[in-house]
Amino acid sequence: MKKTLIIITAVIACIIVAIAGLILAYTRSSDYTADHLPQKTSINGIDCSNLTYDEAFSQLSDEWNKKTLTVVGSLNDKLAEFTHFDCTYDIAGQIRSIKEKHLLTAAMSHYLRTPFSVKIPMTIKTCGDSFKEQVMNSEFLNNPNAKASTDAYVDLSDPDFPIVPEKMGTAIDKDRFFQAMLEQIQSGNLQMIYDEKKYNDIPKVTSDDENLIKYQEFCKKYLGQKIDYELGEDSFTVSAEELSTMFDSSLSGKASTEGVKEYVKQLAEKYNTVGIERTFETLAGKKITVKGGTYGWKIDQEKEAEQLTKDLESHKDVKREPIYSKKGYGTYSRLLGNTYADVDFSRQEVRFYRDGVLKFSCSVVTGNQARGDATPTGTYFIMNKLRNVILKGDDYESPVSYWMGITPTGIGFHDASWRSSFGGSIWRTNGSHGCVNMPTGRIPEFYRQAEVGMPVVMHYSIL
Repeated sequence: MKKTLIIITAVIACIIVAIAGLILAYTRSSDYTADHLPQKTSINGIDCSNLTYDEAFSQLSDEWNKKTLTVVGSLNDKLAEFTHFDCTYDIAGQIRSIKEKHLLTAAMSHYLRTPFSVKIPMTIKTCGDSFKEQVMNSEFLNNPNAKASTDAYVDLSDPDFPIVPEKMGTAIDKDRFFQAMLEQIQSGNLQMIYDEKKYNDIPKVTSDDENLIKYQEFCKKYLGQKIDYELGEDSFTVSAEELSTMFDSSLSGKASTEGVKEYVKQLAEKYNTVGIERTFETLAGKKITVKGGTYGWKIDQEKEAEQLTKDLESHKDVKREPIYSKKGYGTYSRLLGNTYADVDFSRQEVRFYRDGVLKFSCSVVTGNQARGDATPTGTYFIMNKLRNVILKGDDYESPVSYWMGITPTGIGFHDASWRSSFGGSIWRTNGSHGCVNMPTGRIPEFYRQAEVGMPVVMHYSIL
């Protein structure tokens, strides 16, 4: 037994010595260099014979990027091909360690004149945009007939707020598929089997999702509230979906300051009418558009947000007008309405309509165009009505019996006792300082019928 053990030990020692001698002889041969790979070296099937480590890195990276990844179906039918990987690989360290890890194999290959073949994982460091775009824009991933999956959701249009179940689609989850492709490229197996269950777009929210169920409870408790805004013909009820944006994310029923402010901002953008374009029919029977001026409705966003917050947190039904910083004449309307004064600069005439019926008209003189005192165009309103006032300017003082202010800059209707004629083309060279001059004998009637807040449209018409 002892003799046998001695023999075995001796044999092992001889083998070790032989291997060591073989390796030593190889490392001292003319074919061996410390910074080159052996002759007949193949890495992942790519010839890297007698290349430096850096050369092998470039060779392997370049050749690997030229390969093709084939996607096949369950019946081995080809579905797609992707080429020109445009990747960089973290393989420099693996290449440098090949000779150390496989020195015996390299030595044997050298003396037996057989190929030295090794495999290393093609670990991807970065992936170029061009390859990703190739994949993402491919016909395979963008089937026009494919349907995306839909998440489960609470139907806010239904007063019972039911949960609508998720639906599994047929579209491919592009990001998940692309990551799987990169893993396939790294593995060295360039044939990828497509599994629908693995790569199809999967709903992220299901009907049994705990957070979704909590949200449904919140909807039932708080989104059934009715907030009705009264805006004439534009009156409406705030939808449950809109209400949902005005509560904070805690689902506690507390209003979200930012959510409320954003809703009121959108409300104002939609329903404010100060200075908007208005189309109406002129004295000549032609439709024109007038914009600018101070007339209309304007929501006070700060006060409205404060009130809306209180309404939301009361959890009670509400019906009211918005809080305005400026109100038009009568009931809210984006239109001009049927009661207004029409000042036509081209015709130098003012007409007053009540409920669509002409009640008053007369010739006037408006701002001196030649002097740069033209009366402004736009839709304004009668701000005030005063008797027996003195109009003052840089070079004049004029007492008048009737005054109706129409702009914040001091322009209004008034009698002009110093004029003997009105209308025509007087305004072009001998017009007013901007006011609408009216005959002393006619203005009392207009003054009597006009009301504070009534719209006044001032414009040029087509003659």
